Amino acid sequence: MSLIGTVSYGICALAFLFLAVLMATSWRGGIHGILLATACAATAVWAGLLAWVPMDLDLPVLGVELLELLRTGLWLLFLVWLLAPLRANNGLIRSLSALALVAPVAAIVLVLVQRVWLQPGLSPVAEGLHGLFIISGLGLGLLGLVLLEQLYRNMPAERRWAMKFLCMGMAVLFGFDLYLYSDALLFRQLDNMVWQARGAVQALAVPLIAIAATRNRSWELPVFVSRHVAFHTAAIVAAGGYLILISLGGYYIRDFGGSWGEFAQIVLIAGGSVMLVVFLASGDMRARLRVFLSKHFFSNKYDYREEWLRLTHSLADESDGLSPYQRAVRVAANIVGSPQGAVWLLREEGMFVPVGDWRLGVPADASVQSDAPLVRFLSQRKWIIDIDELEEDSERYGGLTLPESLTGRGRPWVIIPLLHQEVLTGFILLTRPDVATDINWEDRDLLKTLGRQLAGYLSLHENAQALSQARQFEAFNQLTAFLMHDLKNLIAQQSLVVKNAEKHKHNPEFIDDAMSTIGNSVARMERLLEHLQRSQRKGIVERVGVRHMLEDAVRRCSDRSPRPTLAVRGPDAFLEADPEEITMVVVHLVRNAQDATPDGGRISLEADVDADELRLTVRDSGEGMTPEFVRDELFKPFRTTKSSKGMGIGAHQVREFVRRMGGRVSVSSVPGEGTSFVVSLPCKAEDTMAGAPGKEGVLGRT
Repeated sequence: MSLIGTVSYGICALAFLFLAVLMATSWRGGIHGILLATACAATAVWAGLLAWVPMDLDLPVLGVELLELLRTGLWLLFLVWLLAPLRANNGLIRSLSALALVAPVAAIVLVLVQRVWLQPGLSPVAEGLHGLFIISGLGLGLLGLVLLEQLYRNMPAERRWAMKFLCMGMAVLFGFDLYLYSDALLFRQLDNMVWQARGAVQALAVPLIAIAATRNRSWELPVFVSRHVAFHTAAIVAAGGYLILISLGGYYIRDFGGSWGEFAQIVLIAGGSVMLVVFLASGDMRARLRVFLSKHFFSNKYDYREEWLRLTHSLADESDGLSPYQRAVRVAANIVGSPQGAVWLLREEGMFVPVGDWRLGVPADASVQSDAPLVRFLSQRKWIIDIDELEEDSERYGGLTLPESLTGRGRPWVIIPLLHQEVLTGFILLTRPDVATDINWEDRDLLKTLGRQLAGYLSLHENAQALSQARQFEAFNQLTAFLMHDLKNLIAQQSLVVKNAEKHKHNPEFIDDAMSTIGNSVARMERLLEHLQRSQRKGIVERVGVRHMLEDAVRRCSDRSPRPTLAVRGPDAFLEADPEEITMVVVHLVRNAQDATPDGGRISLEADVDADELRLTVRDSGEGMTPEFVRDELFKPFRTTKSSKGMGIGAHQVREFVRRMGGRVSVSSVPGEGTSFVVSLPCKAEDTMAGAPGKEGVLGRT
């Protein structure tokens, strides 16, 4: 078979491949569609094999014969399925349907018997097709035409409009087979030219079958083919058709071009290949192909599932080096194919300021007043503004005039309002795509939804920025509050010394106690200053003896009533912590208990130590707290039940420190009966550090 045969069957393969992909792309659901798409795919494979035959004449002829019989059998199976509703009251159709199911199988068996057992040694294609295969091809072609005749004859009149093009297309397939094999049987050889033309002739059936498929909505496939697959398939089909045309031109020039024929053929094929590479590498041409496919082969312009997934991924991917504002513009631009864009957001000064520029080069002072006509229009109408439509029919937009800062750069194309909770928070300007396209209702719906999504994304980003700033101020305010809390305690100590100085200034014991108190205050202030001077304080971690730490805390709190009692149960243990901070945790709890308990009440500090946990319990018989206050207010800073007596940060400070140490705080309280604070901290028994050097005083002796 010559180049003509290769081109002919190549066209047939591409045409049926395109039809199979089109079926899987355009419709979903239904066994009719499955059978039709399968038959088209088998025909494409069969034609592709025959297009390859001239390059490999040693290919076993049995493969060609079996593939053709399989292809014909699938088309017959499709017809049998279409005849299923007509079989109930028609014995002839039942008989023909049964025959159509059996005949291809019988033909395959006969061909196998002839080729494998009667003629051992698989003959190559070069020796030709003959024998039982030609008879089988003739019989199956005739059977196919008879089934088509019965289908059209017995079909209700109202259904013929939808089925007539299918009958025409399949009549081309079976009719040409009947002509080919009857001629071969009559003259005892295949007509080479008829065989080579067969592929191109059968490709003529593709548009007829495609029209029938569009008229029969029940032939819907349960298979979904993405637009990427459809795009690449269309590109492959177009490239294949282009190469076939180039090959035909080269073949013609070589045979009829005289002495320059072979030279011209080489130049033509090389030039055509270069043009194909340029075409495939052109972003503009790829965009045009996508637009063509969307317009003519899809019921919707966009694949919304794919667009949603791509939008989500693009907004979450921060590896592109863009700011969130630039990323939002790029996402909107990529969906509609725009090459440039920028976003304006409302700021506190009452102006819409450009905050994100993607390839457009908008100056920083290109602001829009919040009372500008554009802003009022977007706020009231919430429309997508098509700038081309605005220029042609400004009355449709109420005579709107766009600011020069928006129209003075690039080729402005569309303005998308950013609506967050139905409030205009900004807008995005996109420039015209390289491939000219009109904005239709589907573009408007998609861009409007996209604008709301991007408004939420940008609002979330801005709220996160504000929260981060608020947290920085919160950390500063907490530091200030902790400082004031500690200073309040120091001032209370100093005030007590000053208050009693006039009465006891000649008492040596008072002087000694006053100097001790002042020294303690100075030491605490020095530690406080050290804490403030560290930019990132991680704490001075030392071995703190539990018993001595608790005794020191009780001693500090014994200057007020009711005085706390101390009970330590279990072995000696130590904590790894900042000695001053862990002591202040206990002091805060005891001081809070003293503030809530009258002078005749009771406050106890109990410590239970086991191998790896210290359990501190501070109990008082004070006024107690409601469950709602404990749950919602107790551990929040600046919440207090002591009115002006406290700042409400002691409990919060205690919990934060305990959490940093890996411990936990629990509270139980009954109004009028008292409160219990339980602090659990990880610790180590003293015997695990036997022989290790220790410290005196607050740290205890180890």
